[in-house]
Amino acid sequence: MDLHRTFRALADPTRLRILNLLLNEPACVCDLAATLGLPQPLVSRHLAYLRSVGLVHDRRSGTRVNYSVALDSEKAQALGVFLRRAFRGEPFDEDLQRRRRKTADRLVVIGEAS
Repeated sequence: MDLHRTFRALADPTRLRILNLLLNEPACVCDLAATLGLPQPLVSRHLAYLRSVGLVHDRRSGTRVNYSVALDSEKAQALGVFLRRAFRGEPFDEDLQRRRRKTADRLVVIGEAS
């Protein structure tokens, strides 16, 4: 983990919001964009940056690419612990609540289709 590049990646508020969501559960670009209220190309660009510095992994699942936080090394795990604590409170809690509502709404719609 290159600390200089890692901290440059953490210097952007949008990338912090994305990491906050991904620390709680993996997500695809479309879910992150909907939760954050941002255009998908912008979210994709930030995810590419986070991936290039080794902070996130991507995994293809059908037509979607799911992203998750990379906690492969001891340094990355320590950073994950720090970020979880740092993300407590506003505005990060608002993003998590919005994500939970969108997930719950989607489950209701799927349940109604059955």
